Amino acid sequence: MKNTLYIIICVMVLVGCSSTSSVPEDDKLFTGLRKTEYENYVACDHFYSTQEEVEAALATTPNGALFDSPYHRMPPYRLWIYNAFQHSRGGLGKWIRTTFGKPPVLLSAVNPALHSQVVKELLRARGYFSGYVNYDVLTSDSSRTAKVKYNVNFGDLYTIDTLTYTNFPEEAQKIIEENASKSLVKKDAPFDVTVLEAERTRISTLLRNKGFFYYQPSYATYLADTIAEPGEVSVRLHYADSLPDEVGRKWYIGHVNLEMRKQSALEQLRDTTHRRNYTIVYNGKREPMRRSVITRDMRIRPGRMYSYDAYQQTINTLTAKGLFSRVDLSFAPRDTSKTCDTLDITLNCVFDKPYDVYLEGNLVGKTTGRVGPGLNLGFVKRNAFRGGEKLTVNLKGSYEWQTGHQADGSSSKFNSYEYGADVSVEMPRLMFLNSLTRRLRRMRRAKGKHVYIRYAPPTTLIKGSFDVLNRSGFFQRHIVSGELTYKTHSRVLVHHQFSPLIIQYEYMKHMTPAFTELVNKSPYLLVAMSDQFVPKMRYSFSYQSPARLHNPIFWQVTLSEAANLLSLGYMAFGEKWTDKEKTMFKNPYAQFLKVETDYSKTWQLTEHSKLVGHVNMGVVWAYGNAISAPYSEQFYVGGANSIRAFNVRSIGPGRYHAKTSYLSYLDQTGDMKLQANLEYRPRLFGNLYGALFLDAGNVWTLRSYSDRPGAVFKPKNILKEMALGTGIGIRYDLDFFVLRLDWGIGLHLPYRNGFYNFDRFKDSQSLHFAIGYPF
Repeated sequence: MKNTLYIIICVMVLVGCSSTSSVPEDDKLFTGLRKTEYENYVACDHFYSTQEEVEAALATTPNGALFDSPYHRMPPYRLWIYNAFQHSRGGLGKWIRTTFGKPPVLLSAVNPALHSQVVKELLRARGYFSGYVNYDVLTSDSSRTAKVKYNVNFGDLYTIDTLTYTNFPEEAQKIIEENASKSLVKKDAPFDVTVLEAERTRISTLLRNKGFFYYQPSYATYLADTIAEPGEVSVRLHYADSLPDEVGRKWYIGHVNLEMRKQSALEQLRDTTHRRNYTIVYNGKREPMRRSVITRDMRIRPGRMYSYDAYQQTINTLTAKGLFSRVDLSFAPRDTSKTCDTLDITLNCVFDKPYDVYLEGNLVGKTTGRVGPGLNLGFVKRNAFRGGEKLTVNLKGSYEWQTGHQADGSSSKFNSYEYGADVSVEMPRLMFLNSLTRRLRRMRRAKGKHVYIRYAPPTTLIKGSFDVLNRSGFFQRHIVSGELTYKTHSRVLVHHQFSPLIIQYEYMKHMTPAFTELVNKSPYLLVAMSDQFVPKMRYSFSYQSPARLHNPIFWQVTLSEAANLLSLGYMAFGEKWTDKEKTMFKNPYAQFLKVETDYSKTWQLTEHSKLVGHVNMGVVWAYGNAISAPYSEQFYVGGANSIRAFNVRSIGPGRYHAKTSYLSYLDQTGDMKLQANLEYRPRLFGNLYGALFLDAGNVWTLRSYSDRPGAVFKPKNILKEMALGTGIGIRYDLDFFVLRLDWGIGLHLPYRNGFYNFDRFKDSQSLHFAIGYPF
């Protein structure tokens, strides 16, 4: 391998000045563009957007393009490698040429004349009817290379004078006129083909949502007059002549045939059930799923006018249930008469496999520095009770032992094991709330208000779990929990999740004398590790930008509280709000308010590189019956998805530094968190991407603890108490998931003075292997 690398390096040096050796005699090596010159234009938003399209149409990247730029180059190493092994037909030489080399970009392949013609048509489509493009090929007698320089003359910009809609059927014409204010084409706006096409599509969608099932955008064409007014265009959208009669009338939904297949779309169905306007066709003694489970999410229903939006929503919601491998909806006129206006529909649903059973065995290496084997046995049954429910049962167990170092480089011995089970049922409806949602929907319709379209069916999750956590030589802790959670999607990119009831009961089954002595010396650990009952409520909102945006964002906010309603109940019976040690099920209950937000933004720098910024903040405030939030609700930093120069829970809170390293992860949590990350992600080659990152953050307490000095949050100290780290990483993108390896290097410890304040360089490093991007 060393000899191969030596050969490659030598070849790169020897052929560094021979970039044109593989260029044909009658051609030249394209080495990039000169800056494009623009003439005869008026600076405005329309010009700048058109200029971006022109630049994209003219762009051709040469060999060695810097960040895919058509203007700037670096030494074309991959071309040199290609030239060195261009005559190799097999073996190592061919592998090197195809893997590391890249053939020359020839002037004949660039074809500047074709690019010029494309841009000329682009200018006409954007309203610059007299625009044109010239180009020059820049060469020298002593070189077989060439650059291209374009000159773009925009000419006059034509604008819209009027837009009229002609020849449409009377009822369609009335609908268009009623919605004229929503037209995308405005008077005095630039003549732009993309806007005109968007308007034609809007008219098509508008009519199809009003019952015109057979109407298509191509059934109307534009006629433009550029002579009547100089520099202005009068436009007509003309309904085509000689279209079939069914195109120009409204259609209504008739009978619904609901076909349920368990195996494939070709399965022959034999059994039938009739219910009013529905016919259910299936195989077996009874319907494989209750009809209402499907029809509840159908917006296309018997007796209603056809609507394209209702059709799309029906397909989307049924597909999103996760129960079917295929969903088809077809329409057919009830008869062939000229007055027929009824469409009978057939909904074909092919069920997915009913069962999933999986066994996961792994050797885990965690960012806490602990490693060990783990096992997870899972069972999933779809449509468990014929109502579209998904039943999931999980059995899990793992064993870990500490091998890693803390932030100061010290190691520890801390073995543990845990095991548990959970059972959950997810239902495609808002259990206990369906009557309320129907009532609200009817009220909105009665008032003429818009009824929000759901892009996925709402779901209800009921879950119960039991976990046992054992720390060898210290304690065994049991956790019993249950939750009721509702999930809805008001829009395709907006998600809501509300848990009106989350119950968690934590109790210490066993503690060794050594751990008891340690806890008694720490007021914080005494509270954090005590038995407690946590009745909680939580709401989460998340928004994800559309994928088409160049610089998308993700934002999530989560609010949660515990036992406030319970404390109000105690007050009604004479207890004070500030009284401590009030109990529920013989244990003190937690009382707190928690807010957390997570925000990230992506800047697309080039086609294959991006810059990602991320901020995470949170605060939890315990009061009333509690002096500290439950340990599971507190914040921490460090690890593969946080500050990657440090292990999990090895930093903070504030300037506090744990003296007992083997239990430091227990008390290095806080009531407040601030974390910021910046990561540059370029593509190296193929599906392999690199990363250069900078991470900062810490946690703090809101109260003072004598055993954790320097932990309290003080605004004036926030910058010097931020842990700081940098590093590099690689990611291998397999489309369905990403393998990630990050090497973090610490720059600043909050509990020491100075900037780079590590004793040894090796103490400032952490290596993290993970799946998926950190944010």
